[in-house]
Parts: sequence; C-alpha cells; structure tokens
Amino acid sequence: MKTPARTPEDIIGIIPHTLGYTPRRSLVAVIVGTELNGSQTSSTTMRIDFDRESAAQTLSEGGGWYADLVMRAGTVTGVFLVLYDDDYQPVGAFGAGADAEYAEVHRGLIRAAIDELAITFAARSVDTLSAWWVNQEHFGRIDEDGYDCTPLIEATTSACATELVAGGSNPVNDPEDLVIAPMPAEAFADSRRGHAEEWMGTDEAFAILAEVYPRLDAMRCEEEAIDEARIHDLMDLPTVMALDTLLVEKWSRDALEMILSFDHPDFPPSLVKGLDGEELIVMSRRVVAQARAAQQLVGLSARAPRPRDIMLTIAFLKDYLQAGHPRARANTYAVIAWFEWSLGGSTMALNYARAALGLEAEHGLAELIVSAVDMGCLPRWLTETQRSTI
Repeated sequence: MKTPARTPEDIIGIIPHTLGYTPRRSLVAVIVGTELNGSQTSSTTMRIDFDRESAAQTLSEGGGWYADLVMRAGTVTGVFLVLYDDDYQPVGAFGAGADAEYAEVHRGLIRAAIDELAITFAARSVDTLSAWWVNQEHFGRIDEDGYDCTPLIEATTSACATELVAGGSNPVNDPEDLVIAPMPAEAFADSRRGHAEEWMGTDEAFAILAEVYPRLDAMRCEEEAIDEARIHDLMDLPTVMALDTLLVEKWSRDALEMILSFDHPDFPPSLVKGLDGEELIVMSRRVVAQARAAQQLVGLSARAPRPRDIMLTIAFLKDYLQAGHPRARANTYAVIAWFEWSLGGSTMALNYARAALGLEAEHGLAELIVSAVDMGCLPRWLTETQRSTI
C-alpha cells in the first residue's frame, strides 16, 4: 500500500483488508514498530476473540496475557487497539431505561479493561497510541466513553481502504468465505489435459519440488508484498501433480511441511535449495523417520516463525488447492490449517480444519487442530516465556 495511514479512519479502514474479513467480537492490535529513521510502520495485525468475559478476565487477572501475545509478534513500540463489538453503543443510542443502563455498564467494563491493557503496555515501554470501538454502523474512541462517534462508512471509504479496494482487496463478511474451494469436476478434468487418472512417482515429485523450492526461497527473501501471480506461475501441471503425490502419503506430507516452513533445523534453506531431487528424497526419508523431527515442526517448536515465510507457503498451497487432485484435498486443507495455526491464526486454522473434516470425517491432523483451537491452545512460540534465539 502506497498511501500512508494518517487518520483513525485510515487505520480502521485497513483492518478488514489485512484480515481478509470483517471481525466480530474481536480485539485487534495494529502493531507498530519504529524504524531507524524514526518513522513508524506496521506490518502485523493481531486479532483475538474478545467479549465481556474477556474484559472481565483482563480486569481480574491483569493485561499481561495479552501483552505477552503482542510482544511476541515482533519488535513493538506502539499499538493501536480496535475493539469490534456490536453491543458497544454510544451514549444516547437507547435514550433511557434498561437498555441504556446495560449499554453504560458494558461501556464501563470495556473501558476499564482497555485501561488495564494500556497500563500493562506502558510498563513494557509500549505506547497505546489510541483505542477505538467499532460496531456495525459507527466507531469512536474508547477513552471518550462513547459520547462521540463517526459513521463507519468514513473508514470503509478512507484513502487507504479505497487504495486497497482498487488493488483488488475485497474483505468478506465471514471468515468461512475465505476458505479456497477446489475447481469443479469438469474444470479439474480439463486442467489435467488427459492426465486425470495418472499419478506421479515419488522420486519425480521430489525432483520437481527441488526445482520449485529455490524460486519460492527467492520470493520469501524479498521485501515487496507477496505476488500471488508469480506463485500461480509456478503451478504448472507437473508441479500440481508433484504436490498431489507429496500430500497423499503421511511421510512425504510431513516432509513437505518441514521443507516449506523454511525454518526446520533439518531443512535449512541454504542447504535445501542446493539439493537435487534424489538428494532431497533421501534426506526427507531420513529426517521424518526421527521422532525428534516432529517436535521441530513450526508451531510445535519454541522458534518464532518468520511470518512472511508461512504466509508465502499458505499462498502457495491455496493456489495448488484449486487444481489439486481430489485424493489430496483433505490433506491439503489440513496442512493449510496447520500453517495457519502455527502462525497464530486460529480462526482460519479452524475453518480449514473443518473443511478437511467435511471431506474426511476422521482426519487425524484436522481433528488435532480443531481440538487445539477449541481448547485455546496456541503454538508453542506464542506461549513460551522467553522467545528462542534463531
């Protein structure tokens, strides 16, 4: 995005585009870092479920739990907090009576919880740059207690939001709508060009992965936004058929997860990009046979992943999913869910895991992810007291 965010309307207008959907019952932190030249930039937005119970928990237990999550997202000097809560109503919305009293109590609870978070951040030398509430029609500052509000359309049509829309961004209302659907059966058959019943051998599949990997590695090292058109250019028929093969078998699926996380200690990019197919398959068979290798998977290890690496892999697998073989679809949904969860994206992880279960009711990896999200289990790097040194 070229237009700098200068106003609250800009910041609030950006959020649905960064998430891909309009959040509900959520607390969003727009995380700000300070560059060497003193300018402030944000490359990370973190969303969590947040409601009255969450606010009460914050008042009871303090804001350390939330600050811990934010601080582990990277180098943080400031945060914009944005509460999405349809029950948050400005003063006077209901006139007088029970509804007005309820709205006042609700505002008071939320304001107290946000104050607690601001105090916690201040103790860690992080500025709460401002805190805002958003409902379906309006937004306003939480510290003004709801007296003043602005029509939400001023945020959705702000300069930043308009630029993102012009660039093709179109947030959906429900995160379930972001789950990529495979192409219809007829289109799938056409895409295979007469090879719909053919299956690639494992050796050939690893050879193609060895060819594609250096191009992905180059993309992850760039500073520009991930170019989905370039990812799509990688997805020719041989690459699609190679991923079919690698995703249907558990051992090669595990190896693919390790390789495409770009941070597994047994698959360092500096080594992998120099391997040919035969060397990569030998290495993969050896590594996945070791019990400790699974504990080093992204999400299970204490290493914080590099967000761009995981986002690139998710984009790569989503592009493949549209043309992938039906036999590989449940595993593909589950692997995408795993990468979403490993980055801390519980909402999309749950939706992709459910998509896998819709195809295969007892899919082990998908069931594991659903259970983790339901129990509030976060990836290890988000729950470790100290971040590991990479």
